[in-house]
Amino acid sequence: MLTHDLDYRDLGGNYFLERTGKARATRRLVSQLNHLGYEVRLDPVRAA
Repeated sequence: MLTHDLDYRDLGGNYFLERTGKARATRRLVSQLNHLGYEVRLDPVRAA
């Protein structure tokens, strides 16, 4: 903002997910749960 003399612009709640990608966010969240002592198994959702 200061470098480019721009007004503040809120990037939104999904900015981090969109920026890093769904796969990376999934790995990060699974890693955090493993670190907390949980064993995580992800199964794909079946189409209804």
